[in-house]
Amino acid sequence: MDIPLLRQDLRLLPGGKDEAGEKEWLLYDPLRHQYFALSRTALLLLRYLPKIGSLAELKTVLSQKDAQIDDHEVAQFLDFIRDNFLVVGSDMAHVQKISVAQDARKTNWFMWLLHNYLFIKIPLIRPDRFLEGLLLLTRPLASPMVRAAIYVLGLYGVFALFWQWDSFVTTFDYFFNWQGLIYFGLALAVVKITHELGHALVAKHHGLRVSSMGVALLVLFPVLYTDNTDAWRLTDQRKKLQIVMAGLLVELHIALLALFSWSLLPDGPARSAAFFLATTSILGSLLVNLSPLMRFDGYYALADFLGMQNLQPRSFELARWQLRQWLFGLPENAPEPFPTTKHYFLVFYSFVTWIYRFFLFLGIALLVYFFAFKLLGIFLFIVEIIWFIARPVYAEIKRWWARRALFSWTRQTRRTTAVFFTVILLAFMPWRTSITAPAIIESTFKTSIHLPDPAQVAKLHVTNGQTVQKGDALLSTLNPTLDHEIALAERKARLLSLQVTRYAASLKNLRDKLVIEQRLAEAQSRLSGLRKRRAAIQLHAPSSGVVQFTRHLAPDHWLEPEQGLFFIYEPRQSQVVSFVAETQMHRIQKGAEVKFIADDGVHGKFAARLIAIEDTAIEQLAYPELTSTHGGAIAVHAEGNGTRTVDAYYKLRAELLHPPKQIRANIVGRLHIETAPYAPMGALGRAISALLLRESGF
Repeated sequence: MDIPLLRQDLRLLPGGKDEAGEKEWLLYDPLRHQYFALSRTALLLLRYLPKIGSLAELKTVLSQKDAQIDDHEVAQFLDFIRDNFLVVGSDMAHVQKISVAQDARKTNWFMWLLHNYLFIKIPLIRPDRFLEGLLLLTRPLASPMVRAAIYVLGLYGVFALFWQWDSFVTTFDYFFNWQGLIYFGLALAVVKITHELGHALVAKHHGLRVSSMGVALLVLFPVLYTDNTDAWRLTDQRKKLQIVMAGLLVELHIALLALFSWSLLPDGPARSAAFFLATTSILGSLLVNLSPLMRFDGYYALADFLGMQNLQPRSFELARWQLRQWLFGLPENAPEPFPTTKHYFLVFYSFVTWIYRFFLFLGIALLVYFFAFKLLGIFLFIVEIIWFIARPVYAEIKRWWARRALFSWTRQTRRTTAVFFTVILLAFMPWRTSITAPAIIESTFKTSIHLPDPAQVAKLHVTNGQTVQKGDALLSTLNPTLDHEIALAERKARLLSLQVTRYAASLKNLRDKLVIEQRLAEAQSRLSGLRKRRAAIQLHAPSSGVVQFTRHLAPDHWLEPEQGLFFIYEPRQSQVVSFVAETQMHRIQKGAEVKFIADDGVHGKFAARLIAIEDTAIEQLAYPELTSTHGGAIAVHAEGNGTRTVDAYYKLRAELLHPPKQIRANIVGRLHIETAPYAPMGALGRAISALLLRESGF
């Protein structure tokens, strides 16, 4: 086997120190602007490759130098330099191999987007020459005196923020509109452009080349980026950290100056601009850039702090190995040896990153679902499940299968097997035999009481839960407008009555008398109607029973017409109303015996029997006590004058088998329904299927 020739344009550069504190060397490819960190083995091989023409000769030279390098390491290195196009292209067999591999990777745009939508880079400009001129203009801003002044002014702005905290918080509410979104977008653009310029200018300050700047799509959401690949050349770890932290420091300075400006400026566009610059900088830095769980500034700062290149791939590989050890105790060495503290920190970091990324991208999918269109949200949700759960699990199981020869019946293996089969049994074995649904007791004979006209509360004659008799006064009200109309009508009727009396003795004015009498009759009829309206707003019990308030009533409160105020119900004639999710309906049968369990801890349990099951899902929930907005179990969202359930629910009615003589209506509780055993995994599958079918619109 011949040794391939290395390209003559490759450069060997000194790097920093590795995790062991030893000198590191870099191989630079100027064509693709890439740096490769070399191991001691790779460095040794590079030293002799230009002088040797065959693999046998290489082995001879290495044996003379007492270099302990096996054939596998040599093969790995040769594949590395070939796969990264670091050799002269005379090896036709390898060229064909690369061509076949590239053809296999070719796919249509849809599959490419599916595999790469998490992070797509789009370079826009090559700013190196522009940055050289900008560096001369901005270098004075980085002086210690200017930075000290910014921190002093920012400290004043922070104290002023606490003094004017209420005004600052209320500004958030004011700008939750389209104007606020425009201001936020402009502020975000300014902050992120200066953030990336901060990275680029510090890199230029240290003599590096900035190859490109552009836009990266993070789950199709645009973010700016700066290519600081040349930072690999730096041997001083502090300079690398300065480049990484430059963007955060720029945002911090913007936030401090914006807070200072906001505290002094009067209300107006300038103060609004300062507010958005401050909030955008603070939120962007804290929530995004400082996080080490995504490949933003916080991640690279953590990697530089730990002195680890490729932090996430290496920590992920270590976490997968640790997982195999916990589960099976396989006799294999760790991918890399680390001190115990660092080892478990990297494992913990990996698990936290996996969980964080899953919920982050799931949240983005939900945002698309609720604010864009549902079908795309469901598609993104499925992609997240496949990408972050199914795909890694499948890859790890393939690794387990490849290592099946190493498996033995150890303590870890026995424990894992026991837990696995226990979970399978609990998930797929029918063992759950009951359904619990939110419910409420209501009277079968109840009368709703409301006002026919608007009125003001004058006096409340009853209390909530009071027993009343037919005709008892419930509520006295006032309506000044109606009283004024009655007074005018009474005055008009008196005047017309006097005119009729005056014309009674005169035959000459008989025709006028008839007209006035007709007008008097109309006035008296109108007066009678107005008095009936006034009497109608003085509420009395239409039947005997117990009073149930449907809203808060207090003196001087104005009440709208047709607005429910009371229920009068018969306590001995009550029923249970319950609502069951669509996924559970196939397990419920009419006539089944159930139990109502009150939530108040006073009324206890009541035996009941299902007497009715509605065939269609409810449109709106008419029982506010059961809604999530009032502490209930049914998730709802406001729609018009009512509330609509998030999921599909069906209404059940049950009769109490042994009702007590006195029981108030609107007792909130749960309906316990015994059913045939069922498996939790089956219920989960039906729930997911129902959700997908319903929300996709099919």
